Amino acid sequence: MKRFLSTFGICLALVEAFIFFGGYQLFDFSRRWYLAGASIALVLAVLVCILVHQNDRLEALEKRTRQLEEQIQKQND
Repeated sequence: MKRFLSTFGICLALVEAFIFFGGYQLFDFSRRWYLAGASIALVLAVLVCILVHQNDRLEALEKRTRQLEEQIQKQND
């Protein structure tokens, strides 16, 4: 949860900076621009967390595969 909140905070800061420096011209943020920015940051944070979690699982799978390959190599020797 702490990792997600830090990712959300970073995404929120980036989205708000984007909106402040001209991003409001791309979207209609005439009312409640802070709420729209927080919504976009939430979606981005969820996507980033999913990708980071997949990367962690992939690294664990690679480690397990290496261990199994080493065991097979030892058995063959």
